[in-house]
Amino acid sequence: MTLHHRQQQSLLSNSDTNNTDSYRSTDTEYNSSQADERVPETSHLSSTTETFFHIVCITAGTGILQLPYALKSGGWAGMAYIALAAAISAYTGKILVRCLYYKHGVRLQSYSEVAEAAFGPRGRLVVRTLKDVNLLGVVGIYIVLAGISIDSLVVGTPVEQFGERFWIAASAVVVWAAIVAARQIHDVFVLSIFGTLTTVVMVVIVIWLGVLDLEFMHARPPTKAIDIRMMPISLASICFSFGGNLNWPDLEASMKSPKKWSKALSLATTFIAFIYACVAAVGYGVYGGHVRSPIFLSLPSGIAVSIAKAMITAHVLLACPILLTAVFIEAERDLNISSNTLGVFKERLWRAVFRSLLMLVIALFALFVSDFSKIVPILGAVAASLVVFVIPYDLSVSTYSPDGRVFQVEYAQKAVDNSGTAIGLRVKGGVVLAVEKIKHSRLLVPNSNKRIMTAGKHIGVASAGWMSDTRHLVKRTRDEAHNYHDIYKTNAPAKIIAERMGMYVQAYTLYSAVRPFGVSTILACIDEDGPQLYMIEPSGQYVGYRGCAAGKGKQAAKTEIEKLNLEELTVREAVKEAARIIYAAHDDAKDKLFELELSWICEESNNLHTHVPQDVLDEAIEHAEKALDDDDEMEDDEE
Repeated sequence: MTLHHRQQQSLLSNSDTNNTDSYRSTDTEYNSSQADERVPETSHLSSTTETFFHIVCITAGTGILQLPYALKSGGWAGMAYIALAAAISAYTGKILVRCLYYKHGVRLQSYSEVAEAAFGPRGRLVVRTLKDVNLLGVVGIYIVLAGISIDSLVVGTPVEQFGERFWIAASAVVVWAAIVAARQIHDVFVLSIFGTLTTVVMVVIVIWLGVLDLEFMHARPPTKAIDIRMMPISLASICFSFGGNLNWPDLEASMKSPKKWSKALSLATTFIAFIYACVAAVGYGVYGGHVRSPIFLSLPSGIAVSIAKAMITAHVLLACPILLTAVFIEAERDLNISSNTLGVFKERLWRAVFRSLLMLVIALFALFVSDFSKIVPILGAVAASLVVFVIPYDLSVSTYSPDGRVFQVEYAQKAVDNSGTAIGLRVKGGVVLAVEKIKHSRLLVPNSNKRIMTAGKHIGVASAGWMSDTRHLVKRTRDEAHNYHDIYKTNAPAKIIAERMGMYVQAYTLYSAVRPFGVSTILACIDEDGPQLYMIEPSGQYVGYRGCAAGKGKQAAKTEIEKLNLEELTVREAVKEAARIIYAAHDDAKDKLFELELSWICEESNNLHTHVPQDVLDEAIEHAEKALDDDDEMEDDEE
């Protein structure tokens, strides 16, 4: 703050002392003469038009693709939310600039100095950290998104083999070249123009394709005027699309005529609100309740959509130098990297070195940190919107990838595949469940944390996957069984329980606010139709089986199950075979300690689900170990 005061005093002392007349702008209420006098070199300053393009480039591309979906949540009232968010954004931008001129004769130079004036040095430190992490993290995520988008666009071309990392690195190099070449915000004006044009082209393509698609629809999907319940979500999504306030102090400081800041901000925000409203109205009006996020997923596929994706990718890259310039200017001011102290040559050299090193750090994080978004959780709404809505396939559970996959569901299946093996055998007279419970420590209490649980007197559940998710689903199964019994005064059939639980699990693959369950459950039951066995997967799919397996050893277990004649196998024999299969599927090289769990539902248990008696369990384990030793001896003899 003291250094800044000295700079301001020197600048003011060199100004024309007779030029003391000032005015109060009705929008910004700051002294225009002191604003115009703060920087003597006007050749490196931006015009009002340039500032307009800077604002649009920073703001317009961040959330435009998800606006039709925001209207789907809140109804046509979302159009009013767009106007409200635009008004709030413009007003807070003007208030922020007023704060820069709170003290007569001095202009604060950054967001951080506003925080210091309000909350002291600690406030400046906190706000500066949050601001820099936010902007640098957003740039890192932009680079990742651009690389992934380019990789998807070049599918089917000779450069397809380069892969995502190559394109992420290439995107980082493009941003590095632009930021090293640019000294001030004025120097990236051309990038802002192109960034704005790419957004406009993308908007035109979206509107054009949407209108054309409307002509081929037999009936327009239904829409709603307002949804009070979803209004907060809709308004929040729209407000996220007007981010950019962290850059306003630097943009206003770069203007030749700062008194025109309010005009530039108002025009830019109005223009942004207009294109937002066009995309939102066309997307929701044409596709109604069927609209998806990003809007590209609802549009007819073809070259036009590919061009639109290329445009938004270009916009993402072109916005990076503007965001980084705001960070570098303040950092270089603090490090005293200027031509006045170092000379022109050294100043350019140190500026290039400093920016190159910081870009290298960003690029390394983007390339080698597996989940970059978790490293920068403080990025806020703008970064989160980009991750979810621009290229959402890998991060959103509610969106399909172009080849029809939902990656989060596949990742949930990976959690199952990394768990101990669980099997179920439906045999003559009953059902047997068996689980390989991996013991990660010798200190664990035996028979604790069971992976086979009773969900009703006649229902047993075995699981492979996350134990916490298992407990939740078992509780839900108990509730469904209890509710059915209360209504119909009889035990729930296995098919009904499996259907309800499958629908419940599948619901957690539909909304971006939740994650899929990382567990596969095997449901065993005896009802009026006899023994029943179902498996419910993380996708919500449920299928009836005679024998099934889940977990890391499922392939080996399935192979062994297919060798059995399950229709002729007794329950006692099935218990021994289940134990043998678990021992055969166990990988001694990876997991040396495990505990076998066995349960059954049969006449011997009065058709109730119980764990097998200890003597039966001991006999089954002895049989499994003997069979394993026999297999080892046969292998030794063959060698």
